[in-house]
Amino acid sequence: MFNTLRILCRGLVVPAVLAALCMALPAGCGREARPSMECDPTAMYATIRTLCADSLGGRRAGSGNDLRAARLLADELHAAGCEPLWREALVPFCIPAGRRGMDKVLAGEWRDSSYNVVMTIRSRHPEAEKVLLGAHYDHLGLFKADKGKRHKAADMLRGANDNASGTAAVVEIARCLQPYADSFRRDLVVALFGAEEMGIVGSRHLERMLRDSAVVVGHMVNLEMLGRMRGDTLLLQGEILSPVSLVAAETGAADSLRIDLSTDFSVGSDHVSFASKMIPVSFFVTSDITTLHTVDDTPESLDMAGMERAVNYIMRYVYTLLTTERLPELREKI
Repeated sequence: MFNTLRILCRGLVVPAVLAALCMALPAGCGREARPSMECDPTAMYATIRTLCADSLGGRRAGSGNDLRAARLLADELHAAGCEPLWREALVPFCIPAGRRGMDKVLAGEWRDSSYNVVMTIRSRHPEAEKVLLGAHYDHLGLFKADKGKRHKAADMLRGANDNASGTAAVVEIARCLQPYADSFRRDLVVALFGAEEMGIVGSRHLERMLRDSAVVVGHMVNLEMLGRMRGDTLLLQGEILSPVSLVAAETGAADSLRIDLSTDFSVGSDHVSFASKMIPVSFFVTSDITTLHTVDDTPESLDMAGMERAVNYIMRYVYTLLTTERLPELREKI
């Protein structure tokens, strides 16, 4: 019996020692160290250049180029470790027949539908409210005729800042956060919206779909035009609905950025689709809009160093939302 016990002890001690070594050396024993939570500006710029290429023609909703862009983005999110929230990553929706009169000035084919790209990084807490991180990937495309002094026939509006920058940031944040999913207290839903330029059509459709599917969004983060920072200021809106300043305080230092917690509330982007349904939102945007809806909104016009700092901060802010015990609650009086 003693010999048997000695053999059993040896059998227990060796695994215990190995386990202790594995705990002391987290990068060993078959486990890789997690990557740093810092964005890759080169990867973001590559995504922006792809979205602004001639082959995608400005990514206008209903042009067919929006579908090609959506497929490319779904592939990038899949490579980043995301999976479709539903059966397919691409979620079609109808474009209103009136198209806000854009068919009179914008060239090319007009289809009746466009697409949202909707994917997720799942946590160990599927029952918890979700955090939604989104940006619109569409832009305006080609003009069919002269329109005043600003636009000439065949001018292509590529939309590098508006909003290839926000789109690239969403993809990069998803890639960087995916290895940390085991520490999330809630799932991250990643959405790239179509037809924002036609009246935030895609995000309105997704908000309805999520509600109808009983997917409860506890907080929505919208990224718009992150590539042209004025000074060191990154705007953060949403305080009017919920105390996002508490999330900013918990997130900590902003790498020499000034986070402007403005009490203003912009109504021209996709966060409005969720805020209008009383879902707390955080809207991040930089303040230089001089290239907005012009032919000068090209990848070469972007301040990638400023965008890198902004995205690194937003990434830590989103991580705070994903790991905090309680999301900021809607204010009683709005």
